[in-house]
Amino acid sequence: MIVAFGCSFTFGDELDDLPKWYDDFDDERNFMPQKKKYHKPSKKSYPYIIGKLLKCDVKNHGWRGGSNDRIFRKFFEHLLNNNDSTTYIIQWTFPIRTEVWYSKENYYFGIVPTIEDKVAEKYYKENFNEKDSRERLIRYMWSVDSVCKQFGHKLIQFIPLSKNEFDYDSKIPRTLLNTDKIRRLVNCRIHPTEGGHKRLAEYITRRIEC
Repeated sequence: MIVAFGCSFTFGDELDDLPKWYDDFDDERNFMPQKKKYHKPSKKSYPYIIGKLLKCDVKNHGWRGGSNDRIFRKFFEHLLNNNDSTTYIIQWTFPIRTEVWYSKENYYFGIVPTIEDKVAEKYYKENFNEKDSRERLIRYMWSVDSVCKQFGHKLIQFIPLSKNEFDYDSKIPRTLLNTDKIRRLVNCRIHPTEGGHKRLAEYITRRIEC
């Protein structure tokens, strides 16, 4: 089984099999809590292509606007309830994103700097520390690497960001794929084209089969 986590990159944002209302930010289905019910990843995204190449089941947990905090949290939710032999694919995203628990509505609220609201404005003004967000991502990478070894699962990690967005010269686990290679495969796009998803899927499939 392939189980993938990531942001809109893994979700397959901008691929042509997604509903047009996904781009309408006046549509309440694009926001929590309705988003959890209505958003389904593109079947043309790289996790599903990998599933076809390997002839195995796929669960794509890509999430539009997802943060590394969310990716890490959802990964562990799955792992601790998983008894099947699994290849996990973790696509990390912009360290500047995060999430907070919204007690009134009983769900996690994603905070993204490109979305203007009072919660995000308050967070980035009073609580955000860029150095801490980058170091936290490194800790996440090593934690995922360690726990997959502990439970005997295969793991592929990658982060499709430039060096300005994430310093990948830091001490990182070997399960993290070469970032320059990943970026070339998808033409440096944070929302790859259908061709980019296909090239990435073929590359990751070869790495899984090694």
